[in-house]
Amino acid sequence: MDKDSPDVHQELNKLKTKIQEAREQIVAMPGIGMSPEQQKQQFENLKEQVRTKNELLQKYKSLCMFDIPKS
Repeated sequence: MDKDSPDVHQELNKLKTKIQEAREQIVAMPGIGMSPEQQKQQFENLKEQVRTKNELLQKYKSLCMFDIPKS
């Protein structure tokens, strides 16, 4: 394969575009600017919120105020 062929340049440009898109996606990821300790703390906070909301949901379901159709 000739290094100077148009096909090689076209494929290289496609690869460069994909790499640039991947870089942009990585930068846009939530929490990417946080340290691992900060990410762990945020994760623990979110887990606690989910646990609390699940408890409230179970509490409201047990009050039988809602008619939940059974599938």
